[in-house]
Amino acid sequence: MTHPITQWHRPSVVNAIQTTRRSAQTLDFDAHPSSNQDIRPLLSAVDIELPQPVFFLQQVHGAEVVEYMHPPQAHFVQTADACFTRQPGIICAIMTADCLPVLLTDEAGSFVAAVHCGWRSLYAGILQQLIKTIQPRAEVLAWLGPCIQQPNYEVDGAFMKNYLKTHPDASSAFTPVQNDHCYASLPIMAIRQLNALGISLIDQDGRCTYSDDQLYSWRRDNTPQRMASLIWLKPNNQPL
Repeated sequence: MTHPITQWHRPSVVNAIQTTRRSAQTLDFDAHPSSNQDIRPLLSAVDIELPQPVFFLQQVHGAEVVEYMHPPQAHFVQTADACFTRQPGIICAIMTADCLPVLLTDEAGSFVAAVHCGWRSLYAGILQQLIKTIQPRAEVLAWLGPCIQQPNYEVDGAFMKNYLKTHPDASSAFTPVQNDHCYASLPIMAIRQLNALGISLIDQDGRCTYSDDQLYSWRRDNTPQRMASLIWLKPNNQPL
């Protein structure tokens, strides 16, 4: 299923969509579409017309950021885990299946961005790198999509200690360690970093990919399939 993101305060010039798992009536897409595949026919119909084909980054759990000055023309041409644009009609898109999708814009609608936030990207400071690159001119608005939530995201004690060495303000993202294991929250990790960047207007989806069978989860199913998070500035000729 494909859903416009409604629970997010954002300028009317910004469109955003989150897909979910395939159902009997709709199709979703595989993690590795061919290099020239237009996935628009594979997204279920919504009341929002996509302005162009959707193409994805080669996501590698890093902190690289790319700016789209022109629409991408194929999948996986650029290696990065975040993309942004200031150009109307260009879609920023990422894939997830347990990692946290983060979409951003600002009150002025001057840019849109999509970020693939696994723990490695958060550890590497991808959100800081993105905001440093964009240098927003108005207050930033963030949306955190569905991901594996803390009750189902078990990590070991070494993971927690290593993460907190670099991000000491994120202790609330972890439960107490027992038998060298604890549970981590990707949303809290992201929120702490966004707050440190002066970003406080944050909305969340809150669904857990592991426990919700309408969402894809790599940890639950070891599936190659992914959900898509899409965001774009409406083309100049499209009504608000």
